[in-house]
Amino acid sequence: MRRGTEARKVDPIHGYKVENGDMRIGELSAKAGVNVQTIRFYEREKLLRKPVRTASGYRTFEEADLERVRFIKDSQQLGFSLKEIKELLEIHESAKTFAGSPQTKSKEWEKAFRIARERLELINQKIDFLKVLRKPLAAVLEEPGAEKAMVCPASLMVRPLAGRTGDHARPDSGTASRPRKKTA
Repeated sequence: MRRGTEARKVDPIHGYKVENGDMRIGELSAKAGVNVQTIRFYEREKLLRKPVRTASGYRTFEEADLERVRFIKDSQQLGFSLKEIKELLEIHESAKTFAGSPQTKSKEWEKAFRIARERLELINQKIDFLKVLRKPLAAVLEEPGAEKAMVCPASLMVRPLAGRTGDHARPDSGTASRPRKKTA
């Protein structure tokens, strides 16, 4: 074996050599369970570092990039916005690299917990909102013979709206009151 070749592997699809531990964008996206365009989007939004490129221009990513993409994806599933995720990533980075006082690190983690508490409060508000939405739909579906009515159950869900005349009115824009993030 020639010197230096033991640290390389050949990509089975494209045939190019990849440093051991480095991944091309396709491999990163497959391992993270996201689209290649998602990786490029994360780069543009500066959620993911600008990757090192090979002499031929291919992006190369490391295991840390994979973990970061997974963190972003997991955070999105929890309902965090990209802005909040960016803040959390910055806190994680500063905690890893910052050699300052424990008080400064503590304030960074307090910020992370504040963001998480705000997200939990918003989730609780959404749960309450969904419970309110569930009641009229469940009532329509539980009516005897509802399925034989040959009418869409959603059309039977009429709710009075504040400030409208008549017994019942429909929201014309589909913007029923939704839970809002509390501002400090």
